[in-house]
Amino acid sequence: MYRTDKVTPAPTSWSAVFDDAASQTGKVTAYDSPIYIADAALYLMKHKPELGITNPYALDDKQLAAAVDLLKAQNKNVGEYWSDYTKEVQAFKTGDSTVGTTWQVIASLAQADKAPVEAILPSEGATGWSDTWMVAAHAKHPNCAYMWMNHIVSPEVNAQVAEWFGEAPSNALACDHTSDKSFCTTYHSADAPYWKNVYYWTTPTTQCLDGRTNVKCTDYTAWTNAWTEIKG
Repeated sequence: MYRTDKVTPAPTSWSAVFDDAASQTGKVTAYDSPIYIADAALYLMKHKPELGITNPYALDDKQLAAAVDLLKAQNKNVGEYWSDYTKEVQAFKTGDSTVGTTWQVIASLAQADKAPVEAILPSEGATGWSDTWMVAAHAKHPNCAYMWMNHIVSPEVNAQVAEWFGEAPSNALACDHTSDKSFCTTYHSADAPYWKNVYYWTTPTTQCLDGRTNVKCTDYTAWTNAWTEIKG
């Protein structure tokens, strides 16, 4: 997301928050979590193919070090790391933040408050996640659990949940039941090519998730330690 009155030309790449971040020094914002390392890895995957990254969640020591170096360089230009989405809405409204990673719901809330912002899917793609309901393997009342599952994923209720929480619904039929008839367009619900460029959050493990067996990858503990180092 970027402030249209502060960032010109309109960015099309994550370079706006990495290699070109100095143009908005002190106004760049980033998600405050070790999983954000995957965003840097995704950028490197597209811009430094010699590193051999094919999955932003499968990083060996050398690849992780490259992502850490990129994020340390970015840190000099970051004004705020956010984990509370309401704080990012406020930061973009006041202009304390002008460019950075975001969620669609944040962009929608900021725009509703008349903030001059736009959100894009950069050319490299983006990281993302899918919220999931699960039934415990030893649930005491599995029939009730499955009745709840049927209820929560029904088109009518899924539409309500998606609109209230601010995310794309999982049931394609839900789009016929949203109160905002443009909701599914805004959230790209039926835009299959859009989602092909989203790399869903996956917990990094020492067993490389990209299929490599000749090297050991870094796990989430290593990412957590790296994140502490990045932020200083």
